[in-house]
Amino acid sequence: MSVAKRLVQLHQQFSEKTVQNTQKRPLIMHDEHWPSPCEVGEVDEQGYIQWQSILQQPAGTLDDLAKALDITFSSELNTLYGHLFGGNIFASIDGHQIELLQVWNKDDFDLLQQNITGHVLMKRKLKQPETVFIGLTDQDDLLVSVLIDTGEVCLEYVGKNTHHVLAPTIEAFLQALEVK
Repeated sequence: MSVAKRLVQLHQQFSEKTVQNTQKRPLIMHDEHWPSPCEVGEVDEQGYIQWQSILQQPAGTLDDLAKALDITFSSELNTLYGHLFGGNIFASIDGHQIELLQVWNKDDFDLLQQNITGHVLMKRKLKQPETVFIGLTDQDDLLVSVLIDTGEVCLEYVGKNTHHVLAPTIEAFLQALEVK
């Protein structure tokens, strides 16, 4: 299954599970200055709005960033961040609770690229293999990252080398995720 198809499937599963548990689609704190095309309905009394993932039109790409950093990002990474707009997905893999990072809107995609730039430059300064973060864990300083050279999805403490391979590719990683 392709990264794009699996990503759509994960969003569907996450939404269905959320509806089953709460009778609402996934919720996110509404920010009138940070709108998204995936917002659904009205803001509730607590300030939350429901969301549903939608296709990015046109698809986002990290190609310009890759050129600026003089590296090559895999097509899987481009698809992971450039295929859909949506909120983050909560899932588990290998006993780890993770939050798969997603892009909320066009401005978020631009901000993501700035954060990736800072992360890659930090890795270079530390003389560590370059990675791109794709998720958070329940530990504040533990990231889910992709090794740029190999495409492996790994766990990495901030400022440290990767230390545990979760999957050989983003596609395999997404296949192994269990939605919460």
